[in-house]
Amino acid sequence: MDLLQPFPYMLWLEETDSTQRILKESSLPFYTVVVAKRQKRGKGRKGRRWESPEGGLYFSFVLREEDFSDLLPLPLVMGFSVVQALEDVGIKTLIKWPNDVYLSGKKLCGILTEKSSARVVVGIGLNLNQETMPESLRNIAISLRMATGRFYDPKEVLLRTLSRIYENLLIFQREGFAPFKEKVEERLLFLGQEVVIIGEKPIIGILEGIDERGFLLLKTSEGLRKVVSGDVSLRIL
Repeated sequence: MDLLQPFPYMLWLEETDSTQRILKESSLPFYTVVVAKRQKRGKGRKGRRWESPEGGLYFSFVLREEDFSDLLPLPLVMGFSVVQALEDVGIKTLIKWPNDVYLSGKKLCGILTEKSSARVVVGIGLNLNQETMPESLRNIAISLRMATGRFYDPKEVLLRTLSRIYENLLIFQREGFAPFKEKVEERLLFLGQEVVIIGEKPIIGILEGIDERGFLLLKTSEGLRKVVSGDVSLRIL
């Protein structure tokens, strides 16, 4: 079954604790989008807090699990969709495996996918019009406004991004990750550089790319390693 018409339901909120929680705990229809100007308890990967002050773009949407044969590469497809939407307006960004978008070496966007029964909830937080970052994030995060000096219409950015997301979800549903592999790979942050993967045990190697399921490929002293999960950072000698 093909996806429904592009996101037919949209709920706009001034403030909420988490757009992700609303969709995980409600029975709102599939492909509903929930958008908030502010989140009091924004959620990132591995339960981390996502700072969500006014000025950012925070939204979640809910998919039907049975529509997709393999959900593991979904965060990369979503990251690629954000990158495409920004490329449409002349802004070049990179994908930090497995679920972030970076600009000028700093985090611009985070993506979270969570399963709840037969529902898959995707959350996206994009730093849009913030003029500064909280003290704890100033060295590692950036907004589009900080990078370009321009103000961005949140609705315009949202609709452009959702258009790219919908377009790519259709491809992902019908053909899997194969059509995205090379496109994502060529936009990978740290591609060809020596990195360290922080997980159960640190792994050091050259970031070679990704495989057909979106797993990271690392050239190590012991040969080519496939990395399923972990946090990637540039190795500092």
